[in-house]
Amino acid sequence: MAETFPGLLRDRAAREPDRVAMRVGGEALTFGAWHDRAARIAAGLDVRRGERVGLLFDEHDWLDFATAYVGVQAAGAVAMPISARTPNPEITRLLADFGAADLIHGTGLAPEKGRPLPDVVADRPGGVDVRPGDLAQILFTSGTTGRPKGVSATHANLTYGYHPRMRRRPLAHSKLFLHAFPLGTNAAQTMLFNALTAEPAALVLPRFDAEEFCKLVETERAGTAFLVPAMAIDLVASGAPDRYDLSSVLLLGSTAAALPPEIAKTLAGMFPNADIVNYYSSTEAAPAQTVMIFDPDRPAAVGQPADGDLRITDAAGHPLPTGETGEVWLRSPTTARTYFGDANAASAVFRDGWVRMGDLGRLDDEGYLYLVDRESDVIKSGAFKISTLRIEAELYAHPDVRAAAVLGLPHPVLGSVPAAAVVLRRPLPVEDLRAFAAARLARHEIPARWLIVGALPRNDAGKVLKRSLRSLFDAPAEPAAPASGTEARLARLWARALGRDVPAGADFFAAGGDSFAAARFAALAAEEFGVEVPVSFVFDFPDLAAQAARLADQRPAAGVQVDVPDGVPLSSLQEYFLRWLGETAEPRAVSAVAVAIRITDLLDVPALRRALDDVAARHDALRTVFPGKKAVVLDRCEPDFDVILADDPVRQACAELERPFDLAHGPLVRALVIEEGPEEFVLVLGVHHLVFDGHSMGVLLRELGECYAGQGHRLPPAARAADVSAWARTRWPEAREFWRRTLDGAPPTLPGAPRSAEVPAFEGHSVAFEIPVEAAERLRAAVAERRATVYMGLLAVWAKAMAEWAGSDEVVVMSPLPGRTKPEFDTVVGCLVQSLLLRIDVADDPPFEELLPRVRQVVLDATEHQYYPYEEFSRRIPQPAWLRFERWGGPVHFPGLESGPVGLPRELMFSWPMPGPDLSVPELALTEHPDGRITGWLVHNRLTYEPSAIDRLAELLLARLKEVR
Repeated sequence: MAETFPGLLRDRAAREPDRVAMRVGGEALTFGAWHDRAARIAAGLDVRRGERVGLLFDEHDWLDFATAYVGVQAAGAVAMPISARTPNPEITRLLADFGAADLIHGTGLAPEKGRPLPDVVADRPGGVDVRPGDLAQILFTSGTTGRPKGVSATHANLTYGYHPRMRRRPLAHSKLFLHAFPLGTNAAQTMLFNALTAEPAALVLPRFDAEEFCKLVETERAGTAFLVPAMAIDLVASGAPDRYDLSSVLLLGSTAAALPPEIAKTLAGMFPNADIVNYYSSTEAAPAQTVMIFDPDRPAAVGQPADGDLRITDAAGHPLPTGETGEVWLRSPTTARTYFGDANAASAVFRDGWVRMGDLGRLDDEGYLYLVDRESDVIKSGAFKISTLRIEAELYAHPDVRAAAVLGLPHPVLGSVPAAAVVLRRPLPVEDLRAFAAARLARHEIPARWLIVGALPRNDAGKVLKRSLRSLFDAPAEPAAPASGTEARLARLWARALGRDVPAGADFFAAGGDSFAAARFAALAAEEFGVEVPVSFVFDFPDLAAQAARLADQRPAAGVQVDVPDGVPLSSLQEYFLRWLGETAEPRAVSAVAVAIRITDLLDVPALRRALDDVAARHDALRTVFPGKKAVVLDRCEPDFDVILADDPVRQACAELERPFDLAHGPLVRALVIEEGPEEFVLVLGVHHLVFDGHSMGVLLRELGECYAGQGHRLPPAARAADVSAWARTRWPEAREFWRRTLDGAPPTLPGAPRSAEVPAFEGHSVAFEIPVEAAERLRAAVAERRATVYMGLLAVWAKAMAEWAGSDEVVVMSPLPGRTKPEFDTVVGCLVQSLLLRIDVADDPPFEELLPRVRQVVLDATEHQYYPYEEFSRRIPQPAWLRFERWGGPVHFPGLESGPVGLPRELMFSWPMPGPDLSVPELALTEHPDGRITGWLVHNRLTYEPSAIDRLAELLLARLKEVR
């Protein structure tokens, strides 16, 4: 049948026996010879239908490999290509693991088992009745991050898209198509299919060499050429295209992964007559793929589905709206592939014809796919999740970068930080690379470690082996020697504040600092040198030399009066919550800080419970209760832990999280495990906000994973939240005068807000909001030019929009900070978040370039005085406008297990009584994503505001953003 590989060859050989199918060097293989030789192989094999036969051939033996590949299939067996570079012990393991009945190998290869390619005609005719549904091949995955798996495919899968009576064969614009793909890869198998079905003959370069590749294009006038991104990168870096005539190429295809945009742009200039086409697929997903002809207006897009279908989902597999980042899935248009003999692994990747690609991405309004990163490569650094693809793409824009790879390296505080290995065209100082990156990347994206290498470690398919690359970073980085003793002391403080060594001469923000790190450094410097160091000091003097020179000008630090109450000291937000809870006769509830995580893995529930008990025992905040209005830390207070069976985990999670906590007796930590199947669980964690904040959730999940894995004994002693609160309260006396002066005469709310009602109740509602990418990019450029942050720019825009909406000359915005200005606070669990009341004057409607410096100073001053009795000053401003801003934290997960987030309603616990008419104003919650988008929510009281009023506020915000230049 034509729907099988042997059938395709039989048909082609019958019609065009003397036509050349494939050429390697000076050797050619016609369709007739290919068919006859394959029949000999089939006749000489003693195998049963469905048995596996290994194929081990060197790159130069492409013609023999093609013969053996179809011959094995013609015998009814399954072809299992193995790279000739595979070590003998690994070959033995693969043959045993996959139950191979035989091994055929090429000349010069002598493995312990198997036999060379037969070269005699057998007495019996070869071949059996091969059916489209029969298994045809097993290919091994690239193994860039782990042990390879065997991906099996049927003949129907491999031959999809072929029509025996098609009027025009594929690639008919060419007489030859050129490739250099290694044997045993999915790209090579695609080239075999092209050789059987396309119009041109295949011209095979056994091993990729940029010079030889270009030479073959010129001498053979190849009309089509195929590459993988690694080959394209080498081609661009080699300069070979400048030495040859490449005008014959009308189609230059890059397959398997995404081309870096700068590489695609350069290729378009090197191949003047060619369409540069990116094919995105995988060994598991083929023939499903997206196709993208390079478009300068969409340089990072990898296209729309050409064969099959495409969707973006959350970790539970639920489709996400356009623009949201999630998991990429492709659906096969024919019989899907699977992992041979590995049902557990297959169930996580192959579902109802859909294939989980292992990538994170998003779709734009026209259905074009943009990749964010491999899920396994995303760098989890502090509160951020960082895309290595984005960093690599920007590095390729540097004219002297030949190749680049980025990965995450462990960090004791941040979890991991980005590191870049770079191949250069000419020697270049690392500082030049860092400065280049700083001009194009967010501060947390700038690599903390740089390594100049001669070449990147790659597998046969050209993909970077990041597990091998990691070992190259084992040698510790040597920071440059500071010019003075003061600079040396400051450099040590930089390292503590940033979590990384930095060389002398670097810029604090170019080295990865932000306003949070600046506040941390200022606190450390004040303690180290005994002088007052405001946060603005770092913004005004961002390099070591300038800081050292100016440090002597700072005033000596004044002593402070310690004001710590008897018992367990409360944080500023805890004081506020305890007052807020008692303001109404009807009980009110502070919402829990919560996550829901789907675990698609074997879960030891008793071990999980022990791990959660261990984490609670480590942290005093998780054992704190509140009898009356005081805090008491119990010696033991094990979390609530329940296990149930349910088919609606979101409903069950909401019910659990909205169940009231017993503040007086505890526990204030609860966990619910919802069982949906043998390896399908939803873990719900909720901790009362009185003892917890958003930063704490990251600490909790990380430690929970470590304790669950049996590593809890390795955890260092946990610092106490009570000690942090006690330290923070020592800062209150000196901050009080600042906040009195700042807030005197400030409006307690925005009286002109267009309220439709003033009711004594709050019922939350959220409206999704997105800032267009072009507006976000303009904002980034504008704030960078004025040495401000994206957050400061958004605050300025929000204040102007809110003031115009409410008809006010000034706005007080409440904005939270993590409250962890010392490195040792990073692993503290507690309600430590600090609440800044930012008073912004927008009288006379100042343009953005005038308002931003004003807002910048407001933020710096407030951050400098962030430790203050918020409960006391919140009485002056009971209903501020809110702005929450964070960079993409990525999907939550349970460390060490296959897992991902389950979405919970934003309105969870957004309902409570008020002591009087509600005068609150809407809140803006924004998230900056790795791909540059800024998305978020406008949150408001649905009982107070008409939808049209919220729409008007959104319109004003967008209009003010358009004014930014």
